[in-house]
Amino acid sequence: MKRILKYLKPYRKQLIAAIFFVSLSSLCDLLLPTLMSEILDNGVKNRDFTYICMSCLMMLLVAAVSLGAIIWGNKIANTVVAGFCADLRADIFRKVNTFSFDEFGKLGTAALVTRATHDVGTVSWIASMLCGTVATIPMLFIGGFVLALSKDVILSLILLAFIPIILLAVILIGKKVLPLWERSDLYIDKQNAIMRERLRGIRVIRAFLSEDHEHERIAEATHVMAENIIKGNTAMGILTPLATLLLNFAIVLIVYFSGIRMDSTALSAGDVFAIVQYVTMVMNGVIIASFAIVMYPHASVASNRIGEVFDTVGMGDALSGKEHALEGNICFENVSFSYGGTENAVDHINLTILKGQKVSIIGGTGSGKSTLISLMLGFRMPTSGRVLFDGVSTQEIAKHCLRDGISSVLQGSAIYTGTIAENIRMGKPKATKEDLAEAADIAQLSEFIVSCDGEMDYEIKQAGKNLSGGQRQRLSIARAIVKDAPIYIFDDSFSALDFLTEKKLRTALNEKIKGRTQIVVTQRITSAMSADCIFVMDKGCLIDFGKHEALLERCKVYQEIYASQTGGGTK
Repeated sequence: MKRILKYLKPYRKQLIAAIFFVSLSSLCDLLLPTLMSEILDNGVKNRDFTYICMSCLMMLLVAAVSLGAIIWGNKIANTVVAGFCADLRADIFRKVNTFSFDEFGKLGTAALVTRATHDVGTVSWIASMLCGTVATIPMLFIGGFVLALSKDVILSLILLAFIPIILLAVILIGKKVLPLWERSDLYIDKQNAIMRERLRGIRVIRAFLSEDHEHERIAEATHVMAENIIKGNTAMGILTPLATLLLNFAIVLIVYFSGIRMDSTALSAGDVFAIVQYVTMVMNGVIIASFAIVMYPHASVASNRIGEVFDTVGMGDALSGKEHALEGNICFENVSFSYGGTENAVDHINLTILKGQKVSIIGGTGSGKSTLISLMLGFRMPTSGRVLFDGVSTQEIAKHCLRDGISSVLQGSAIYTGTIAENIRMGKPKATKEDLAEAADIAQLSEFIVSCDGEMDYEIKQAGKNLSGGQRQRLSIARAIVKDAPIYIFDDSFSALDFLTEKKLRTALNEKIKGRTQIVVTQRITSAMSADCIFVMDKGCLIDFGKHEALLERCKVYQEIYASQTGGGTK
């Protein structure tokens, strides 16, 4: 919780201002019963209409000050809470961006979404409480009790008999609701995960007629989550009627004993009225404190869940590590990597790619090609062995050096809402219009852009829904081309293109990035055969490498790929 509360430090001045205004409002509230008591004792009793009018005007003034103070205090408090939540969510987002793929997978997208939304909203209650409740509780409780004592000690002490009962109820309810909140939060994660699966796989679910099964899964998670939330809210709901019952019982006792004491003491009707009002304020303070005590476990659970994100080691700050400008030499030294299973995804890989070399990595589905690319990009770290750039390990190089030195197009075309120009410019934020036009021309995208309304300013929908598969791939390739980097990686990024478009694109691309290291991951033999060196992967192992002609002579796997795609033999 301390780690979360540090996000309030930038808002210290606003926090103090909010507490001041809330305290001022509470002081005004404490003053009102005294003024009303004086009206009864000095105005009504003596039939002094002028005094009553003046006192009423004073009460209106005090009430107006209280109203203005609480409005202004709440406005400042809302600003503090909004800033607190924004800063916390921004740090969660920044931290998540440092996660390796393994760490991201352990927590899961659904759990991370819940922590950045639901859990942040829950801990924001702590910030809200500090802006107001932290001042309201002691002022109502202590101030009300002291002022009640000033009117009559015996009647005021009646209140003390009921406070232990409420505190006992709070302790018992707090113990009951903590596991309920923990369980409900876990099932919120599960519910989000199932919903994401359903949305992403809706076509497959419909194709295999699995709607009923999916409905059962989401219904189970929803029912368990709802059941725990309802039980928790029901338990907390007991506090208000219990406190109200005890308050009314205390008022009855005060009124009863005041009738007895008025005969033997100087206790007046105004004093009794004031004591009743102060007892009500004290009980309100106790109720607010009770809710704070009961809500704290929920906020603590949310804080611990957010802490899990911050406690994850991650790949480190993008700026930390050794500064190294990549030249283009890549070396895998006995590299193995496992996703956590019993078998390695890639096993004992030894390969060398020289600066300016054009290489291809070919193999069937699941052969480990994309895993090699993840290791090159530093998204994953080897289970054993080393990946070296110009003789320096990826574990030592600052991540921003890897990102700056490599321009890549991965399997999934990442297209974003915005214009065509904005999507291409993501590869090079300071790219000129000429740079964008050249990249689009090399990516064989110019004809499409000319046909669009607004050309480069054509608006693309979310995830490129208004583009074809080939157009999305070419847009991703244009983004990679516009970036000036010593290493270019294309991971199965020509699969949606027809052979003629691919040939034109690759001819223009080879001319543009001539002298740069180029790595093409593909399943097409035509995309690989012109490379300076072809690495053949099979079942996570590098089984052979060399030029097309040599592999066609000696590598059985390469021969099978060639034969299956050309429809002929190896000769």
